Amino acid sequence: MDAVLEQTNKKLRDLLTKKPFTRILPDGHYDHGYVFNELSETAVTHDKLKRKIVTQEDFLRELDPAGHLINDKELFPDIWQENEEDGRWYIQEIPRYAFSYQQIILVKHLTHLCGNDIQFELSDKSVTDETREVFNEFKNGWANKNMEVAWYQLAKSVKATGDGAFVGFLDKGKFGWKVLSFLNGDKLYPHYDLRTGKLNTFARTYCNYSEDGSVTKRYIDVWDDTNYYRFVADGDPKSLLEKAKNVIFKLFNTDGYRLEWMEAHGFDSIPVAYMRDDNGPCWTFSEETIENYEVAFSNLAHSNHDFGLPIMYVKGEGSEEVTTKDMSYASKIMLLPSDGEIGFLNRQDASNAYKAELDKLEENIYKQSFAVKTPELKSGDTPGVSLKIMYSDAYEKAMTDANEYDGCVDKMIDIFTWGYGIEAEMRLAFINTNIRHYIEPYIHLNLTELTTNLNTAVVGGFLSKQTASEKLPYSTPQEWERIQAEKKEEQAQELLLTEQKLEIQSAITIDQAEALADIESQYTDETTTTTSADGKKKTQGKSRTRTKGSVSTGRGRKNHTGKSWDENGNEIDPTTGRAKSKWDKWNTTH
Repeated sequence: MDAVLEQTNKKLRDLLTKKPFTRILPDGHYDHGYVFNELSETAVTHDKLKRKIVTQEDFLRELDPAGHLINDKELFPDIWQENEEDGRWYIQEIPRYAFSYQQIILVKHLTHLCGNDIQFELSDKSVTDETREVFNEFKNGWANKNMEVAWYQLAKSVKATGDGAFVGFLDKGKFGWKVLSFLNGDKLYPHYDLRTGKLNTFARTYCNYSEDGSVTKRYIDVWDDTNYYRFVADGDPKSLLEKAKNVIFKLFNTDGYRLEWMEAHGFDSIPVAYMRDDNGPCWTFSEETIENYEVAFSNLAHSNHDFGLPIMYVKGEGSEEVTTKDMSYASKIMLLPSDGEIGFLNRQDASNAYKAELDKLEENIYKQSFAVKTPELKSGDTPGVSLKIMYSDAYEKAMTDANEYDGCVDKMIDIFTWGYGIEAEMRLAFINTNIRHYIEPYIHLNLTELTTNLNTAVVGGFLSKQTASEKLPYSTPQEWERIQAEKKEEQAQELLLTEQKLEIQSAITIDQAEALADIESQYTDETTTTTSADGKKKTQGKSRTRTKGSVSTGRGRKNHTGKSWDENGNEIDPTTGRAKSKWDKWNTTH
């Protein structure tokens, strides 16, 4: 509110004004006088361009074939003919053909400009896990808020009507957006700071309509650096803050409207990304060629209607059927007198001349619009270089558009960063993270060739696996994190398997050592000594004697089961005290 009050003494221009769209006329071409002596420094000749004002309504007429000039009967009138018999004048309607080349050009431009998502990259020299988490959250929010759809709708509005605006807002702490376009009935009025050239005030007008199409209410939405205002043109005033209302009326010169709503929009600057193309829609430079094509095709159709079918002539009185019936669309049997004659006139074939004209006009329509007619391929996969050459005109136009729209995309991302940062409670994290973005024009690709090239670059060592995963069209924003997670899981599985092998090997080694110790414990070493004649004892040899009652199983391993076996390896039944026969089970079943 204070910011509004501070601007009361500033001189502001009217709110609902904007620079018109124009097209240059040839008047005054090279009409600047002559020089008869030697050239010398003279005053600069003041040449004034004569422009024809065109409106955004004209752009919609050009976009819709029903509104093309060929359908205007004042510019292209029908033919009036007088009937000699009754003296009356009759209208012969000429054929009119309108083609939607503007729609084709619009779709092709949008495909190459918006076919790829806006690219994001971390531009920090060192990337930490925390930075990567912030980056992933930013991209997830960009996807969840359908910001690519917003970018497409904004580009479509500019390409079709000459301008468009992206507006961000906060609704109960949640970030949202809308695209304002003349396609939807919005008229946009941007106003810039005269010193910096930055957008400081933005207005939009729109209407509510009844069922019969009449206007019920007219609205003006206004955004500045701090607040959002909504004015309405009729009804009883509902005072919001009477003092502030009067200030705003003086500020914006909105006589005839009353203030219906005002609130702080919650952004650090005006939350509007506005884009305008002074040339108008994307088909501007081919519009005249399109109109000439429609006229030429209509003339061809008219010629075919008049001379396409055979023209019959009859000499003599002929029969009643010949003189009164229409012979244009049916074959009939004629009855002629003896001196009569019937035949057909040789018509001139103008189709070849018209075809050459139409082909050249169509070719120039695509060239002047930097659009490419889809080529016919007679083989299988086409190399990527060949595809780029085929679509070179469209790709070059998309590259220049990427530079022209870059500033608008910058503002869109600033609005998103602030708004979604508040929603996700990561505003400072988003601002402090260096995230680079750019528009990547779309070109038809051979995905197999692209994958092979990326693999070659990674194997060659001059491209990282992370960059390669990001460049693939079908990779997700978290592709590299998924790859790392899979690798960690594989390493964990390998480590677990190695530990299990070591445990098994250790258990086997321990069992073998215990079994060997058990076997050693079954025997006692006995030394044989003899006494010589002089009374000295002499050791002659050693022998080993097996000790009875050993706990050994007899199989070289320790007994862990509590069972006992006899010396032949037969299990001893604890109830009977005798050895079980291995044939007992077989004898009972056979």
